[in-house]
Amino acid sequence: MKKILLSAFIVTSFASNAQTHRFIYDVEDKKDSAQNVTTKENYHLDIEPKAIRYYPRDFFIGDSLVAHNLAIPNGANFNTSNILTHKSGTDDYEYYDVLENIILKLPSKNKQNWKLTEEKKEVKDLKLQKATTTWGGRNWIAWFTSDIPFQEGPYKFHGLPGLIVELYDDQNNYKFELVKTQKLTKPYVNQYISYMIEQSVPVNEEKYTATKLKYYDSPINTLRNNSGSTKSNEEFYLNDGTKVGENNSREVNERLRESVRKYNNPIELDKAIKYPL
Repeated sequence: MKKILLSAFIVTSFASNAQTHRFIYDVEDKKDSAQNVTTKENYHLDIEPKAIRYYPRDFFIGDSLVAHNLAIPNGANFNTSNILTHKSGTDDYEYYDVLENIILKLPSKNKQNWKLTEEKKEVKDLKLQKATTTWGGRNWIAWFTSDIPFQEGPYKFHGLPGLIVELYDDQNNYKFELVKTQKLTKPYVNQYISYMIEQSVPVNEEKYTATKLKYYDSPINTLRNNSGSTKSNEEFYLNDGTKVGENNSREVNERLRESVRKYNNPIELDKAIKYPL
Protein backbone atom coordinates (compact mmCIF):
# COMPACT_ATOMS: atom_id res chain seq x y z
CA MET A 1 0.00 0.00 0.00
CA LYS A 2 1.24 3.49 -0.78
CA LYS A 3 2.34 5.59 2.14
CA ILE A 4 -0.56 7.45 3.67
CA LEU A 5 0.36 11.02 4.51
CA LEU A 6 -0.98 10.85 8.03
CA SER A 7 0.93 12.49 10.88
CA ALA A 8 0.16 12.32 14.59
CA PHE A 9 -0.93 15.95 14.39
CA ILE A 10 -3.50 15.20 11.70
CA VAL A 11 -4.86 12.19 13.60
CA THR A 12 -5.34 14.35 16.70
CA SER A 13 -7.04 17.04 14.62
CA PHE A 14 -9.86 14.72 13.57
CA ALA A 15 -11.52 15.39 16.89
CA SER A 16 -11.48 19.14 16.31
CA ASN A 17 -14.12 21.32 14.73
CA ALA A 18 -12.27 21.73 11.43
CA GLN A 19 -14.46 22.66 8.51
CA THR A 20 -13.37 19.97 6.05
CA HIS A 21 -11.41 16.72 6.24
CA ARG A 22 -10.34 15.46 2.82
CA PHE A 23 -9.46 11.86 2.05
CA ILE A 24 -8.01 11.02 -1.36
CA TYR A 25 -8.43 7.50 -2.73
CA ASP A 26 -6.76 5.65 -5.56
CA VAL A 27 -9.58 3.92 -7.43
CA GLU A 28 -8.81 1.06 -9.79
CA ASP A 29 -11.67 -0.38 -11.79
CA LYS A 30 -12.52 -2.41 -14.86
CA LYS A 31 -14.86 -0.15 -16.79
CA ASP A 32 -15.38 -3.03 -19.21
CA SER A 33 -15.85 -6.26 -17.26
CA ALA A 34 -15.15 -8.32 -20.40
CA GLN A 35 -11.60 -6.94 -20.65
CA ASN A 36 -8.77 -7.44 -18.17
CA VAL A 37 -7.86 -3.76 -18.32
CA THR A 38 -7.99 -1.50 -15.30
CA THR A 39 -8.21 2.27 -15.04
CA LYS A 40 -6.73 4.17 -12.11
CA GLU A 41 -8.10 7.52 -10.97
CA ASN A 42 -8.16 9.63 -7.81
CA TYR A 43 -11.36 10.48 -5.98
CA HIS A 44 -11.90 12.95 -3.14
CA LEU A 45 -14.00 12.25 -0.06
CA ASP A 46 -14.68 15.61 1.62
CA ILE A 47 -16.22 15.35 5.08
CA GLU A 48 -17.79 18.42 6.66
CA PRO A 49 -19.89 18.57 9.85
CA LYS A 50 -23.22 18.17 8.04
CA ALA A 51 -22.39 17.15 4.49
CA ILE A 52 -20.12 14.73 2.67
CA ARG A 53 -19.09 14.85 -1.00
CA TYR A 54 -17.38 12.19 -3.12
CA TYR A 55 -16.17 13.14 -6.60
CA PRO A 56 -13.38 12.59 -9.16
CA ARG A 57 -10.23 14.61 -8.47
CA ASP A 58 -10.53 16.11 -11.97
CA PHE A 59 -13.26 18.39 -10.62
CA PHE A 60 -10.68 19.77 -8.19
CA ILE A 61 -8.00 20.15 -10.87
CA GLY A 62 -10.34 21.96 -13.27
CA ASP A 63 -11.54 24.30 -10.54
CA SER A 64 -7.95 25.08 -9.50
CA LEU A 65 -6.95 25.92 -13.07
CA VAL A 66 -9.83 28.37 -13.44
CA ALA A 67 -9.20 29.92 -10.00
CA HIS A 68 -5.60 30.67 -11.03
CA ASN A 69 -6.53 31.84 -14.56
CA LEU A 70 -4.73 28.90 -16.16
CA ALA A 71 -5.87 27.29 -19.39
CA ILE A 72 -6.99 23.69 -19.48
CA PRO A 73 -4.26 21.75 -21.38
CA ASN A 74 -5.07 20.69 -24.93
CA GLY A 75 -6.15 17.08 -25.11
CA ALA A 76 -6.97 16.90 -21.42
CA ASN A 77 -9.54 14.19 -20.78
CA PHE A 78 -11.19 15.07 -17.49
CA ASN A 79 -13.42 12.65 -15.60
CA THR A 80 -16.42 14.71 -14.55
CA SER A 81 -18.90 11.87 -14.81
CA ASN A 82 -20.47 11.77 -11.35
CA ILE A 83 -20.78 13.39 -7.94
CA LEU A 84 -22.12 11.93 -4.70
CA THR A 85 -23.42 13.85 -1.71
CA HIS A 86 -24.35 12.31 1.62
CA LYS A 87 -26.10 13.75 4.64
CA SER A 88 -23.96 12.95 7.66
CA GLY A 89 -25.43 10.44 10.10
CA THR A 90 -28.02 9.11 7.63
CA ASP A 91 -28.32 6.55 4.83
CA ASP A 92 -29.42 9.30 2.41
CA TYR A 93 -27.38 9.82 -0.75
CA GLU A 94 -27.79 11.91 -3.87
CA TYR A 95 -26.04 10.68 -7.00
CA TYR A 96 -25.40 13.20 -9.79
CA ASP A 97 -24.86 11.50 -13.17
CA VAL A 98 -23.28 13.93 -15.64
CA LEU A 99 -24.21 13.12 -19.26
CA GLU A 100 -22.44 15.99 -21.00
CA ASN A 101 -24.99 18.85 -20.61
CA ILE A 102 -27.56 16.65 -18.83
CA ILE A 103 -27.17 16.19 -15.07
CA LEU A 104 -29.47 13.67 -13.39
CA LYS A 105 -29.99 13.79 -9.63
CA LEU A 106 -30.94 10.38 -8.23
CA PRO A 107 -31.65 10.15 -4.47
CA SER A 108 -31.35 6.80 -2.70
CA LYS A 109 -31.00 5.17 0.69
CA ASN A 110 -27.97 2.92 1.08
CA LYS A 111 -26.88 0.74 3.95
CA GLN A 112 -24.43 -2.14 4.07
CA ASN A 113 -24.85 -5.00 6.53
CA TRP A 114 -21.24 -5.38 7.60
CA LYS A 115 -19.80 -8.48 9.26
CA LEU A 116 -16.80 -7.62 11.42
CA THR A 117 -14.01 -10.18 11.61
CA GLU A 118 -11.19 -10.62 14.11
CA GLU A 119 -8.60 -10.24 11.35
CA LYS A 120 -6.38 -7.20 11.80
CA LYS A 121 -3.26 -5.72 10.28
CA GLU A 122 -1.15 -2.60 10.60
CA VAL A 123 -0.26 -0.42 7.62
CA LYS A 124 2.08 2.49 8.26
CA ASP A 125 0.51 4.56 11.06
CA LEU A 126 -2.84 2.80 10.99
CA LYS A 127 -4.33 -0.24 12.71
CA LEU A 128 -6.85 -1.85 10.38
CA GLN A 129 -9.64 -4.37 10.92
CA LYS A 130 -11.36 -6.46 8.27
CA ALA A 131 -15.09 -6.43 7.50
CA THR A 132 -17.16 -8.01 4.73
CA THR A 133 -20.52 -7.40 3.11
CA THR A 134 -22.63 -8.33 0.09
CA TRP A 135 -24.08 -5.21 -1.49
CA GLY A 136 -24.95 -3.94 -4.95
CA GLY A 137 -24.62 -7.37 -6.49
CA ARG A 138 -21.00 -7.84 -5.37
CA ASN A 139 -19.12 -9.31 -2.41
CA TRP A 140 -16.92 -6.70 -0.71
CA ILE A 141 -13.94 -6.79 1.64
CA ALA A 142 -13.13 -3.66 3.62
CA TRP A 143 -10.29 -2.70 5.93
CA PHE A 144 -11.21 0.15 8.26
CA THR A 145 -9.49 2.03 11.06
CA SER A 146 -10.98 3.36 14.27
CA ASP A 147 -7.93 5.65 14.43
CA ILE A 148 -9.88 7.94 12.09
CA PRO A 149 -13.31 8.29 13.73
CA PHE A 150 -15.48 8.83 10.66
CA GLN A 151 -17.98 6.11 9.76
CA GLU A 152 -17.50 6.87 6.08
CA GLY A 153 -15.76 5.52 3.00
CA PRO A 154 -15.59 5.85 -0.77
CA TYR A 155 -18.72 5.90 -2.91
CA LYS A 156 -21.80 4.90 -0.85
CA PHE A 157 -19.94 2.70 1.62
CA HIS A 158 -20.32 3.70 5.26
CA GLY A 159 -21.42 2.48 8.68
CA LEU A 160 -18.23 0.86 9.99
CA PRO A 161 -16.72 2.06 13.32
CA GLY A 162 -14.02 4.04 11.52
CA LEU A 163 -12.92 5.26 8.12
CA ILE A 164 -12.61 2.70 5.31
CA VAL A 165 -8.96 2.61 4.21
CA GLU A 166 -9.07 -0.27 1.72
CA LEU A 167 -12.06 -1.71 -0.14
CA TYR A 168 -12.32 -4.23 -2.97
CA ASP A 169 -14.71 -6.79 -4.44
CA ASP A 170 -13.91 -10.49 -4.67
CA GLN A 171 -13.83 -10.43 -8.50
CA ASN A 172 -11.23 -7.63 -8.66
CA ASN A 173 -13.46 -5.27 -10.60
CA TYR A 174 -13.04 -2.42 -8.09
CA LYS A 175 -10.36 -1.46 -5.60
CA PHE A 176 -10.30 1.66 -3.41
CA GLU A 177 -7.19 2.62 -1.45
CA LEU A 178 -6.69 5.65 0.80
CA VAL A 179 -3.45 7.41 -0.18
CA LYS A 180 -3.62 10.88 1.34
CA THR A 181 -5.41 12.97 3.96
CA GLN A 182 -5.77 16.72 4.23
CA LYS A 183 -7.28 19.12 6.72
CA LEU A 184 -8.83 22.26 5.20
CA THR A 185 -9.23 25.31 7.40
CA LYS A 186 -12.38 26.50 5.66
CA PRO A 187 -15.23 24.94 3.65
CA TYR A 188 -14.23 23.98 0.12
CA VAL A 189 -16.41 25.40 -2.64
CA ASN A 190 -15.96 23.97 -6.13
CA GLN A 191 -17.67 26.06 -8.80
CA TYR A 192 -18.05 23.12 -11.22
CA ILE A 193 -19.67 20.91 -8.61
CA SER A 194 -21.90 23.74 -7.40
CA TYR A 195 -23.01 24.50 -10.96
CA MET A 196 -23.81 20.89 -11.79
CA ILE A 197 -25.77 20.40 -8.59
CA GLU A 198 -27.75 23.58 -9.32
CA GLN A 199 -28.45 22.49 -12.91
CA SER A 200 -29.40 18.90 -12.04
CA VAL A 201 -32.81 17.39 -12.77
CA PRO A 202 -34.31 15.24 -9.96
CA VAL A 203 -35.40 11.77 -11.10
CA ASN A 204 -36.53 8.51 -9.53
CA GLU A 205 -35.16 5.08 -10.47
CA GLU A 206 -37.73 4.59 -13.25
CA LYS A 207 -37.15 8.02 -14.77
CA TYR A 208 -33.38 7.60 -14.42
CA THR A 209 -33.39 4.34 -16.39
CA ALA A 210 -35.72 5.78 -19.03
CA THR A 211 -33.51 8.86 -19.48
CA LYS A 212 -30.35 6.75 -19.80
CA LEU A 213 -32.00 4.53 -22.41
CA LYS A 214 -33.24 7.58 -24.31
CA TYR A 215 -29.75 9.05 -24.26
CA TYR A 216 -28.30 5.78 -25.55
CA ASP A 217 -30.86 5.62 -28.36
CA SER A 218 -29.47 8.86 -29.83
CA PRO A 219 -26.91 10.71 -27.70
CA ILE A 220 -26.44 13.56 -30.18
CA ASN A 221 -30.16 14.31 -30.55
CA THR A 222 -30.65 14.14 -26.78
CA LEU A 223 -27.76 16.51 -26.10
CA ARG A 224 -28.76 18.90 -28.88
CA ASN A 225 -32.34 19.06 -27.63
CA ASN A 226 -31.17 19.62 -24.07
CA SER A 227 -28.96 22.50 -25.18
CA GLY A 228 -32.01 24.34 -26.46
CA SER A 229 -31.03 24.09 -30.10
CA THR A 230 -33.86 23.61 -32.61
CA LYS A 231 -31.64 23.24 -35.67
CA SER A 232 -30.33 19.78 -36.58
CA ASN A 233 -27.18 21.23 -38.17
CA GLU A 234 -26.32 23.65 -35.37
CA GLU A 235 -22.88 23.00 -33.84
CA PHE A 236 -22.25 22.36 -30.16
CA TYR A 237 -19.45 21.00 -27.98
CA LEU A 238 -19.03 17.91 -25.82
CA ASN A 239 -17.34 18.16 -22.42
CA ASP A 240 -14.09 16.81 -23.89
CA GLY A 241 -13.97 19.70 -26.39
CA THR A 242 -15.26 17.76 -29.41
CA LYS A 243 -17.14 20.04 -31.80
CA VAL A 244 -20.25 18.30 -33.10
CA GLY A 245 -21.71 19.45 -36.40
CA GLU A 246 -23.47 18.15 -39.46
CA ASN A 247 -20.30 16.54 -40.87
CA ASN A 248 -19.41 14.37 -37.86
CA SER A 249 -22.65 13.97 -35.88
CA ARG A 250 -23.24 10.39 -37.06
CA GLU A 251 -19.68 9.34 -36.21
CA VAL A 252 -19.78 10.99 -32.76
CA ASN A 253 -23.22 9.54 -32.09
CA GLU A 254 -21.99 5.98 -32.67
CA ARG A 255 -18.86 6.60 -30.61
CA LEU A 256 -20.96 7.72 -27.66
CA ARG A 257 -23.31 4.73 -28.04
CA GLU A 258 -20.38 2.33 -28.16
CA SER A 259 -18.88 3.88 -25.04
CA VAL A 260 -22.15 3.43 -23.13
CA ARG A 261 -22.37 -0.24 -24.16
CA LYS A 262 -18.73 -0.98 -23.42
CA TYR A 263 -18.32 0.79 -20.11
CA ASN A 264 -21.33 -0.68 -18.36
CA ASN A 265 -19.77 -2.22 -15.25
CA PRO A 266 -21.07 -0.04 -12.40
CA ILE A 267 -20.12 -0.44 -8.75
CA GLU A 268 -23.73 -1.44 -8.07
CA LEU A 269 -23.82 -4.32 -10.54
CA ASP A 270 -27.42 -5.18 -9.70
CA LYS A 271 -28.45 -1.77 -11.11
CA ALA A 272 -26.63 -2.10 -14.43
CA ILE A 273 -28.88 -0.96 -17.27
CA LYS A 274 -29.38 -3.43 -20.13
CA TYR A 275 -28.74 -1.53 -23.34
CA PRO A 276 -29.96 -3.00 -26.65
CA LEU A 277 -27.38 -3.71 -29.35
